[in-house]
Amino acid sequence: MATILEQYQQKSEDYRSQIEADSFPLEDLMALQEMNYRVCVLETFQSMLQVTPITTDLRVIIKHFQVVYFYMELLLKERKFGPKVDETQKQKRDTALASLENVVQDGKKRFMSFTAPTPDIYKKCIGKYCDAVLPMWMQYRETYISLQGGQGL
Repeated sequence: MATILEQYQQKSEDYRSQIEADSFPLEDLMALQEMNYRVCVLETFQSMLQVTPITTDLRVIIKHFQVVYFYMELLLKERKFGPKVDETQKQKRDTALASLENVVQDGKKRFMSFTAPTPDIYKKCIGKYCDAVLPMWMQYRETYISLQGGQGL
């Protein structure tokens, strides 16, 4: 079964083919830009996790964690773009953002007292942190431009 990233990459390829064939439906333009954004974010996380240091050296771990965490912080602030919505949908956006913020901050708090008794423990922990944040981010993004609800995938 394909991962979400692989599904998005395939749909992006489909869009590119349509663009090259001059058959891209203009009503899919917002889905296209959202798809490209999500692919970029997911590939960035994938790369950050692939280069996770295997060490007990907290200075090295802190440098890596700061990059991951600051990137997560950006996700809370950027791309607040989508079609105009009613008050109910706006509340869903606000709730999804609050949930995402809570998960990001909770992870940061846990890492504030992080120790690395074994070289591979940080890799496991940062992986779990990202695995907690990314689904919440996806839910949040769905409140702006839905790709799962038929518009994109």
